[in-house]
Amino acid sequence: MLGIATPLCAQVRSAPDSILKARADSIARADSLSGSLPVAELPVLTEVGMTHRWRRDSLFSSGALTLADFLDRVPGFASLRARFYMAPQVGSYNGDVSRVRLFLDGVELESLDQRGGGITDLSLFPIASLEELVVERGASELRVHMRSWRGPERTTAQTRADVYTGDNRSNTFRGYVARRVKNGFAFQAMLQQRSTDDRRLGGDGDATTIFTRVGIIKPRWSLDGTLLRVRATQQSLTLFNLPSYLATGRGLPPHDQVLREAYLRFGMGDQRRGSWLQLIAASRQNAENTPFRAASLGSGFARDSSDTTSTSTQYIATAGWSSERMRMSITERLRSVSGRLLHQPSARIGLDLGRLTLSGYAERNPFSKVTSADALARLQPARWLAVSGALSYGTTGSRLLAVDSLGSEQTVLLPVAAAARGEVAFRLGSVWVQAGGVMRDSAVLRAPRIFDRSTPLVGDGRALGVTFNVIGPLFKGFSVHVNGIRWEDAGWYRPQTEIRSELTWRYHWTGKTRTGGFDLVLAGDADYRTVSYVPTLGRNGTMVRLPTFPATPLGLRIEFTLKDATLSAQVRNILNVPYTTVPGLLMPGPLTIYGVRWTFWN
Repeated sequence: MLGIATPLCAQVRSAPDSILKARADSIARADSLSGSLPVAELPVLTEVGMTHRWRRDSLFSSGALTLADFLDRVPGFASLRARFYMAPQVGSYNGDVSRVRLFLDGVELESLDQRGGGITDLSLFPIASLEELVVERGASELRVHMRSWRGPERTTAQTRADVYTGDNRSNTFRGYVARRVKNGFAFQAMLQQRSTDDRRLGGDGDATTIFTRVGIIKPRWSLDGTLLRVRATQQSLTLFNLPSYLATGRGLPPHDQVLREAYLRFGMGDQRRGSWLQLIAASRQNAENTPFRAASLGSGFARDSSDTTSTSTQYIATAGWSSERMRMSITERLRSVSGRLLHQPSARIGLDLGRLTLSGYAERNPFSKVTSADALARLQPARWLAVSGALSYGTTGSRLLAVDSLGSEQTVLLPVAAAARGEVAFRLGSVWVQAGGVMRDSAVLRAPRIFDRSTPLVGDGRALGVTFNVIGPLFKGFSVHVNGIRWEDAGWYRPQTEIRSELTWRYHWTGKTRTGGFDLVLAGDADYRTVSYVPTLGRNGTMVRLPTFPATPLGLRIEFTLKDATLSAQVRNILNVPYTTVPGLLMPGPLTIYGVRWTFWN
């Protein structure tokens, strides 16, 4: 997996996909079977010019190493990283680190890690196990919908091997196997081993991922069981030199944890047309085995949790109906908490009339007692003009936001949450040029305590900003994607200005046969961000604003595909620019990773 995205990967089918499918069809054309494993429901997207949607081919060709790499392409999202690769990564949306939600096959992946204070570490989830990733950009939150890999729909077995290596002893070894038989039995497995060893800055570690699925597939229904297990370790990560008046932060202590996701799923019907039903029973667990560390300035680390195990159980029933123009569904999500079943109902509707696209989502949170609703729309009265926007509203409520370093709970009253955004886009030739604005009402901001467990909760007033986006093909294989946001001022967890730009050149030669040819992609990116602030408590108990270091790191990637094999290489922060996204944690200098992905049909 590599690190600079192809700008139009969500719109244009990449050449690796077409080459692999042509190769597969030439080998096993007669092996296709009827029926497939069910998939999770996806929202109707209302973006203009580019939808933040990556299918399996573009997931791998995007160059992303972690989930944060994908979300960095979304306007309003700002990642907070300790490193590029294995160390913790979280993200804020419009300055709120609690507004990024993850769903895997319809199961919500709330954070179970006691170190994070309820904020999900985006570096841990193995994106290599995915088949599709869709980002729904609401006005107040990002909902990241992920579908796990389902394997081929033919009896010919599919295998694949990925091998990558690079600087700091960064190694990734990955293997896939999938097989279906004519009686409907399906089996697939994925094994991944990642490791890195940064002896200059620390934060090195390794992660082993096992993904397995077995199922029975029939023309009218299917039943499958899935297990995803991640064992991750990380060594200590210390602060680089700070001025004495800012030396109130903490380094990151070592940790060793095991994440487990397991679910049993029954599905009937086809989500693309007619009525359908899905029933899921899911169990999740996070087990941490980290040595206990005292909270003292002398230790250099913030106090960490010690040998904690957290579990979560969900029972999900979703029924829906789809047609060419409309989709709608209702979901009942039961959560087992301390022997009680909590109800979390939700409903979704989508309408696509060509020039007008509407999407709506509403749910009731059983923990905070907040009822929230999102409405999204896109109107395109002409080929060269489009207007899009989103509104969000949430009632007042109370929520347990965090457990501090001494184990005490913090419950706060959440104000009415309202947010809005709107954009106007003009098409100049093949390029969309878009400008708009965003508003987020006052909020209580949860602390990203995975970096420092002493980070306090803060209240933040209304935030206003302007956005812009330029995306599309230019000429002779070149394409561009630039998006940015500028707020009234620099705030908690958000730079005042953040601009991400990507320039890609692609050359594809087919040759005389469907299985011949090659594909070459060159891509570069720049990520400009100004200073942002993280709150902390000073030695006299007053609030201190810890600033980050602004910078513009550059990246470069090259990828070459020949038939079923893809060679790729990338360099991040190629100019060795010193910068931070979390105060005190210096981002690495040039990081080079290269390797090969190779698919086989046996």
